[in-house]
Amino acid sequence: MAIPADPVRRSARVLLVDGDGRVLLFFNHGSAARGRDYYFTVGGGVEDGESLAGAAAREVFEETGLRVAPEALGPVVCRREGRWRSNSGIRYWAEEHYFLLRVDRFEPDFRGMEEGERDEVARHAWLSPADLDAVDAIVFPIGLAGLLEQLLGGGRPGVPIELPWVDLP
Repeated sequence: MAIPADPVRRSARVLLVDGDGRVLLFFNHGSAARGRDYYFTVGGGVEDGESLAGAAAREVFEETGLRVAPEALGPVVCRREGRWRSNSGIRYWAEEHYFLLRVDRFEPDFRGMEEGERDEVARHAWLSPADLDAVDAIVFPIGLAGLLEQLLGGGRPGVPIELPWVDLP
């Protein structure tokens, strides 16, 4: 896929999954810019000179308070890319890389989040694949329930799974 002229935003995201197969997600009530409720994973932008695993570990700590060593994340298990518009209206070409990490269930500590991130998170939830299929909101990435079932049932893939890109209007 050719990269459009939009600035590229690489991000590292983490599927934090507890012993019951539930993934930690953040929930956002539809903002004026987005208009739809949605769930999304822990993670964020990769800084200059930062590895994907390093960025993922940093984001996990900033957004949840959980300290994770980058090497504990293992390989990227899936990825997706496409055009994305920030809440402030800026268009990007997004490249998202997802890691999977099994953890004991915990209550996230949001004190490390930036103000804009805190504004985007209304609450958090630990959701099973069945829960994901039943929610009345968009779940990012699209196809997360099936991806979790695949990853938890068959282990990590040899190459990252490509997920479809869908952006909110």
